[in-house]
Amino acid sequence: MIEVCNLYKSFKADTGKKGFFGTVKEPFFAVNDMSFTLYKGQVLSILGPNGCGKTTTLRMIAGMLEPSSGTAIVNNIDVRADKHKVKSNIGYMTNNTSLYDRLTVIETIKFFAELNQIPVVTYKKRAEELFSQLDMNDYLNKKIADLSTGMKQKTSIVRTLIHDPDVVILDEPTTGVDITGQSIIMDLVNSIKQQGKTIIFSTHQLGEVKDIADKIVVMAKGKKLFDGTTSEYQAKKPNHSFNEIFTEITNG
Repeated sequence: MIEVCNLYKSFKADTGKKGFFGTVKEPFFAVNDMSFTLYKGQVLSILGPNGCGKTTTLRMIAGMLEPSSGTAIVNNIDVRADKHKVKSNIGYMTNNTSLYDRLTVIETIKFFAELNQIPVVTYKKRAEELFSQLDMNDYLNKKIADLSTGMKQKTSIVRTLIHDPDVVILDEPTTGVDITGQSIIMDLVNSIKQQGKTIIFSTHQLGEVKDIADKIVVMAKGKKLFDGTTSEYQAKKPNHSFNEIFTEITNG
């Protein structure tokens, strides 16, 4: 279970105005009073235009970024009280793959498995299953630098899941992936859901949301504009597409 409680994150931004000590900076809220609840085994999709605060929200939940105020509770652990314990419960895939170019796919997964102190027999079996599910077996001995964007995304997903976390956070997992690859990745997300894991993912592909999400949160300019079930989202405009509903919500 995940409880997000009145999360705020502010940053200093240049105003373009000149002061005595250089350019004047003023605070702005990248995330402004975000709250929602997600129960074990549910899938939540966070939607919103670029720069709306999706990634900042996910990073705070995962303990990667300190909130300005508010908190997130993951499996009864307060991220502000014990972010290291929260991280051990979470598999977090950023929207920046951040993989080591000189390592092969297998070497990359081995590195992260050992980092998480996973026994060799355990991680090898799990890696083999994930490689097969994501159709990666022909690329395992290629260096990260030589992979396509889509294959790097898949490698990053395996890295995220290798320690079999209870909570999975995926920030735009299908970015740069072709149509076939997108389908494979969403099938994997669905299989993770069937295992009873709790999942949050952000995406620009609204078709993915309709098929797999139990709940939807829509953001714009750091604020939550919608929080409800997928059925409630569709019920806002029963005869309209997900894209049309999204446009109406974000345009106010």
